[in-house]
Amino acid sequence: MPTPIGHALAGIAVAGAARSRMSPRHVAILAFCAAAPDLDLVLRLFDGLNHHRGPSHSVGAAVLASLAAWMLRRAGLGLPPPLLVGVAWASHVALDYLGLDTSPPAGVMALWPFSDAFLISPVSVFYDIPRSFSPAAIRHNLLAVSIEVLVLAPVAWLAWGGGRLRRASGAKGRG
Repeated sequence: MPTPIGHALAGIAVAGAARSRMSPRHVAILAFCAAAPDLDLVLRLFDGLNHHRGPSHSVGAAVLASLAAWMLRRAGLGLPPPLLVGVAWASHVALDYLGLDTSPPAGVMALWPFSDAFLISPVSVFYDIPRSFSPAAIRHNLLAVSIEVLVLAPVAWLAWGGGRLRRASGAKGRG
């Protein structure tokens, strides 16, 4: 499952793909929303149970995040468009679906509230993240983050018009 770095890059890509004027605050909020489903890990501190990858990792939670953003935006808090909040949240579900998961139950409860089944892609793009500080785990985690950056940073760059920006600067130099 991707780290918060990978999830934040996905949120940044969502902001770039919006093709509207995004303030730095909106970009930060969307990056946070893309990583937010993992806040379910905090629940373990209170009750000792494993809630991770449950309902917070679902399209249902993405819809709820959109609704919450809509209400907060109507209250004048200046949030990004609610649809983008939901897409950023859903990006977390998609990335975790594509991640290697070695802890049972494997996968994410992606279709909650319609199903409580855990789903996982048969092809893993992202590594799992061991919760250890051994030298081997640290090397593994550095490799995992490197893969996330190699896969997701170009997506974010393209979403923000990276190719278009390069062509525009090249055209100025010729003219």
